[in-house]
Amino acid sequence: MIEVLGITIHLYGMILGLGVWVGIEAAQLAFPKIKKEIDAVFLWALIGGVVGARLYHVIDYWRRYYQYNLGKIWAVWEGGLGIWGAVLGTAMGIFLYGYFKKKNVWPVLEALAIGAPIAQAIGRLGNWVNGELYGKNGEPLFACEALLNLSLFVLLLILRKKKVFSGKLLGVYLIGYGVIRILLEGLRPNEVIWRIGGIPMAIIFGLLSMAIGFLILLRKKLSRNRITSQL
Repeated sequence: MIEVLGITIHLYGMILGLGVWVGIEAAQLAFPKIKKEIDAVFLWALIGGVVGARLYHVIDYWRRYYQYNLGKIWAVWEGGLGIWGAVLGTAMGIFLYGYFKKKNVWPVLEALAIGAPIAQAIGRLGNWVNGELYGKNGEPLFACEALLNLSLFVLLLILRKKKVFSGKLLGVYLIGYGVIRILLEGLRPNEVIWRIGGIPMAIIFGLLSMAIGFLILLRKKLSRNRITSQL
């Protein structure tokens, strides 16, 4: 947190904003033909992502903190955004845009699948600024996830360039990020892990993300086979 001319600027928020901007730019560079569509859906996606991310975090820490500090629920600038909530909220915002505007949003989702991991990688630096997201043995989990997200971003760019997985990048992203979170969850301190029935929620969401990703890949494969059989 810094002050300029009496105005408080929160580095956490600035870093998140930078991540979102870079993610959108990456999506538009990868899919220049739908740049206007990405711009049109941006606000819906942003609002949905922030609300979803904060809601996930507040539910996670409700018993430990927020039920005793209701005034802090809206203090987003102090940190506390759940990435799975952001993913779900962003998707919900995009689908709502498609519903009300009568638009096909799948191409936009495909584009944002490329921008998402680079945005998440940059956003993890906000955890470093806030001194959070360290492992049970002191590992900088924010750095580990940032590097893995960057690797996923590079993979998606390669697939996009080769067009081997045209129409399937969203599925690859969901599978890849699900794997990343499942791998890292075991390194987090036990006392900060949100569990349901003894199972960490991050692992539950990771498995769901992978399942949805595989379904998207399967759906695209079946669609392509159906089209080919009709030629």
